[in-house]
Amino acid sequence: MKVGGSAGFFYKYAHTENRAIQTDIMFRYLTSEFKNQSTGETADYRYFGIELPVYLMLQAEIDNQTLYLGMGPFTSFGISSYYKSTFRSIELYEEDPISGKATMNRWDYGVGFIIGYELKCRLQFNFNYHLGFRNMVGGGFEDMDMISQLVGLGVGYRF
Repeated sequence: MKVGGSAGFFYKYAHTENRAIQTDIMFRYLTSEFKNQSTGETADYRYFGIELPVYLMLQAEIDNQTLYLGMGPFTSFGISSYYKSTFRSIELYEEDPISGKATMNRWDYGVGFIIGYELKCRLQFNFNYHLGFRNMVGGGFEDMDMISQLVGLGVGYRF
């Protein structure tokens, strides 16, 4: 696992004083490292995509500050996905000319969790975790599994 980054927007609709629905649109850049155990070759995996989580939130106000906890589904769409090693560079969403299938699936879906705190000045700090349900490995590699997981620390501001 390596470090990545994300930026985006969120909208929170307060259904009641203690419940809300929040949806985000996040642009994510993620990196990871592969190592072939038999050859020792290492490679980088780079991903850029858009993610749309929808959280059902519970929130509590404490001295004009808000503690919140949420859970809900997410979907993501991969814009680019690269495998890059010393010997090769592969765009994983390109279809193989022989099989007609891409090595990786562009679409993912799963469940996300968020916990955070909003200060009086509307500055927010949160921790989130997303677990994908779909095997991201596709054409020709169906015997392999790659399930997406994301751990994030966020800072935001509510206008």
